[in-house]
Amino acid sequence: MKLLTVGVGSRGAKILELFHKEGATVNKTPLFKCFALINDEEQLRTLSIKDEQKFYLRDRRGVPGFINSLTRFYEILEGTLVLASLEDDFAFETSVEFCERLKTFSEDPIMYLTLIPSLDKIDVMDLKRKIREVRRLSDVILIFEEKADVDEKILNSLNLLALAGEMDLKKGSAGEVILDTSDVFNALKSDGFSVVGFAEKKLTFEPFKKKSELKAIRTRRILEMVDQALNNLSIKVDISEATSALLLFSGPEEELAMEGILEATSEIEKLNEGIVVRYGDFPMPPSLLTKKVALVALFSGIRGFKF
Repeated sequence: MKLLTVGVGSRGAKILELFHKEGATVNKTPLFKCFALINDEEQLRTLSIKDEQKFYLRDRRGVPGFINSLTRFYEILEGTLVLASLEDDFAFETSVEFCERLKTFSEDPIMYLTLIPSLDKIDVMDLKRKIREVRRLSDVILIFEEKADVDEKILNSLNLLALAGEMDLKKGSAGEVILDTSDVFNALKSDGFSVVGFAEKKLTFEPFKKKSELKAIRTRRILEMVDQALNNLSIKVDISEATSALLLFSGPEEELAMEGILEATSEIEKLNEGIVVRYGDFPMPPSLLTKKVALVALFSGIRGFKF
């Protein structure tokens, strides 16, 4: 899933910088095409992306100029990811202007990822107003609460999510159940907002286990990852409200036990009678960097926070 990725404001640009440095690539092609819109000259100078990919804007009136500049960068993309903090007025107003103008000439889906302060330190009415405005102009809203590890959680979650529908030609492997870009956006589109859970486990060498024992270990590991993801959501919500869910697993092919994936899917289906659950896997051959399995779990249709 290749995304036009726009970081707006100080926090949005900071997270964008992570995607520029460590964003997922497939067949040597970055899955995140990164641009920054900022009103801080010092950050403009120190931001470690190419000069032609960062833009200084005093306010939302500079958005048309940025959009016009995008025409110089022709590339086939499948959607837009906007990164912004709703606590930052410049980021909110500029990102809204960008989404509104983008929708006039592009039918590609817009995913708006926003950070919000701790729920006990926020004006809830103002937050709801801003979310309604963003919801009007975007197809998906992903909400993350500001915490110490939130940048890493966003990077890991979106890196794995972006692999949906991709295939590494060099490795030549594909999952048993392949999710594509439309699956992701259909899972996330709703009248509410979406939350993200992420989990990963390091693999241990099991040379003397029987096949039946390994299958049990792998199934148990997958179920433990689902529990970990549910307890590691991007913000506190009543997950039983979700109308749609998506589970995407990644790791060495032999470690992604389909029995475990199907059992995990059944567990999520128990959240409520109407929830629609999509699932898939993305095999990654083991190496020094990938001796682990990971899961990103997304839940949409959420309407309220837990305080």
